[in-house]
Amino acid sequence: MSELSKMVKKEKSERILTFDLLRGYFLCVILFNHLQFYPSGLDLFTGRGILYGSTAEGFFVVSGIVLGIVRGRKLLHLPFMTGAKLLWKRALQLYLTSIILTFLFTFVGQFFIGNAGLKFGIYTEWNTWWELLWHTVTLSYTYGWADFLRLYAIFIFFAPFALWLLRKGWWYILLAASAVIWALYPFMPQNPIIAQPFSWQFIFFAGFTIGFYWETIIAKWRSLAIKTRKIIGWSFVSAFAITAIASALLVFGHEFGGAVGPYLDNIHHSIETMFNKDRLPVERLLLGAVWFWGLFFLFRRFESWIVKNFGWLLLSFGMNSLYVYTISAFVIFFLHLLIAPPGLHSLFLNLLVSLGALGVIYIATRTKFLMNIIPR
Repeated sequence: MSELSKMVKKEKSERILTFDLLRGYFLCVILFNHLQFYPSGLDLFTGRGILYGSTAEGFFVVSGIVLGIVRGRKLLHLPFMTGAKLLWKRALQLYLTSIILTFLFTFVGQFFIGNAGLKFGIYTEWNTWWELLWHTVTLSYTYGWADFLRLYAIFIFFAPFALWLLRKGWWYILLAASAVIWALYPFMPQNPIIAQPFSWQFIFFAGFTIGFYWETIIAKWRSLAIKTRKIIGWSFVSAFAITAIASALLVFGHEFGGAVGPYLDNIHHSIETMFNKDRLPVERLLLGAVWFWGLFFLFRRFESWIVKNFGWLLLSFGMNSLYVYTISAFVIFFLHLLIAPPGLHSLFLNLLVSLGALGVIYIATRTKFLMNIIPR
């Protein structure tokens, strides 16, 4: 039996492989979008991260669902504080990791000021380093390509309060409170680092709620007739395909010639604020829900085939998601210093470098490079 088969057999009863496959897929797309080496032939696969929905939101939803299952429902027979302490321990771990990485990338970046590939937003006022320290520890400054860790630290810190409400059966209070916080976004400072947690917490805690009630949701789903399930599932897939194609046509419409290019571009500019990535307006939330469940149905439907052909990569990434994300941050940061976006003037070379970066991260994952230090 192959190593992959053994891993799948062992994890099958403990994990929902579809979620791990999705997380692995999302991480690959996030990597390629952060590399920004275009064209690479992967553009059709990634959407360059500028479509009306993104894998970043999907990654947060999946993470919330898995956390709701593992630290919520599965610990229901244990005292509340057992789950709460585990969540706070995880939040502290991610908080410290986020701070360390911000300091590290900021310090290293000082030696590359002026490099075209250095990420924008680096703190350079070293005569006021106490200000740097303060803004970093209060999470109002972050730097590097692992900024998700800051959001996770914040959300997981508040997760025990959500868990308490869910244990009481008050899911509607949790979602209502989350919606109110989401609605406060326009009143926050214009700095997205400060404002973004107010909007993005909604998709995380929506996922957390889904995860807590996952067994109930699945039981309800399985109670439906097979024909009904197929109609619902393929409707989501169809809606996902149609809206994803429409999104790509509008976002990249300016690249079309003739009269159609400007026409599509005008439509895009007239509606793009409805799909702002930091704000997460209602339109983007609804579209994201359609895309997520469309993808989930596809991955669930073809799970065996995906595991057989791509499980070696997607499961390795999905089961070690935060580790892979952190290693990716280092690969992207230093690779950009060597090759600034948009990369090389060759589709083949951009593809080669992008896949090479993916290979480095895969090797680091398989060899467990620094896995005892970097959160998994």
